[in-house]
Amino acid sequence: MEGSGSVVSNSDGSFPYFEVIVFFIVTSTLFETYLDIRQHGNFYINKVPKHLKDHLSKEKFDKGQAYGLAKSSFGFVVTTYGLIETLVVLFTGFYPVAWGWSVTVVEYFGYDESYEVLVSFVFVGIFHLLSYLQIPFQLYSIFVIEERFGFNKQTLSIFVMDKLKSLLVGVVLTLPLLAIVIKVMQWGGENFWLWLWGVILAFQLFFLTVYPVFIAPLFNNFTPLEEGELRDKIEALAKKLEFPLTKLFVVDGSTRSAHSNAYFYGFFKNKRVVLFDTLLKQVDSDGIVAILGHEMGHWKMNHNLKNMVIIQAYVGTFLFLFSSMIHSADMYRAFGFTAQPTLVGMMLFSIVFTPVEHLFSLFMHVMSRHFEYQADEFATRLGLELSEPLIKIHVENLSTIYPDPWYSAYHNSHPTILERIAAIEALQKKK
Repeated sequence: MEGSGSVVSNSDGSFPYFEVIVFFIVTSTLFETYLDIRQHGNFYINKVPKHLKDHLSKEKFDKGQAYGLAKSSFGFVVTTYGLIETLVVLFTGFYPVAWGWSVTVVEYFGYDESYEVLVSFVFVGIFHLLSYLQIPFQLYSIFVIEERFGFNKQTLSIFVMDKLKSLLVGVVLTLPLLAIVIKVMQWGGENFWLWLWGVILAFQLFFLTVYPVFIAPLFNNFTPLEEGELRDKIEALAKKLEFPLTKLFVVDGSTRSAHSNAYFYGFFKNKRVVLFDTLLKQVDSDGIVAILGHEMGHWKMNHNLKNMVIIQAYVGTFLFLFSSMIHSADMYRAFGFTAQPTLVGMMLFSIVFTPVEHLFSLFMHVMSRHFEYQADEFATRLGLELSEPLIKIHVENLSTIYPDPWYSAYHNSHPTILERIAAIEALQKKK
């Protein structure tokens, strides 16, 4: 059988993979908890910021603070559980144990461990079942916290159906991809990482193509935006900017949540805009046009393309470094494996690579905030009034009014609402 079921110390002088990863997991969790505590304290502030006094009532402000406090308090519980679960999985040697169970399952059906793709399917299934331990936390978040503050609109039956649909989509998409990944890694030779890089890129492009057309409609209804003032204004803005708008949809986000959003998707000359029905109730037509002006600013400045290039460079780097570690017996042995299954190798290296992943995430947040400022500036220079709808959305979604600067720098992909308003006002004064 492929795994021993216990972790191995590095008394032989090999690199202490296990110890280093445990140290990083614990210290990073403690650091993030420290940031959470800093942010938690800000939810006790009871004074409305002067920049928002004309837009935010004291009652709405207090409700937003209470909402943030409730989510923050529950977040400590979730974080604690997540750390305990991770350490239990690591210290009990659950990874090799689960692999051993997977081999036993395929042997029951007349196969053996040489059928690595089948064993990997079962292995992934076991960890998917483990993820169901998170469901009680999800239920509490949706049906207690979100419900208490008026955001939850879904029923338990919708929640269950969404889980079943997600499982079906995951099986249809993930298992074939997993089989291809394993075969490419086995057949690609020393340069398998190049072939695998291409496979991952192709899958991502495929997913971006099929998700909005075939997968998203499984969960929500998308209807064309009706003729009228709003549609005319959006089409006029798209024409002015030469934005290749082909379709305008409204999605029934209100069937699950009162939170609002807007986005566009599509490649090349086929862009489609999606507006949440909740957004239409919160913001007037000029505000929605301003928000879409911001989104079209991202398109005009190729922000999505730049993000994709950066992410692909990261994926390529990860795969190249993984190719040098895939046969490291010390890495497998550190986590309790006596053999070197292909999928396990990638999984273990992903764990080892976690510190780099954290640094990359920080970099992407910095880049994202820079892009948001640029898109705000783009919309403002078009003469669109962006501050009002941004504040309206922020207020209606009970978003954080007083983000801690350290917490925001580490976690947030967008500048704070006060930072965005200040930047927009500075631009308007220069006109």
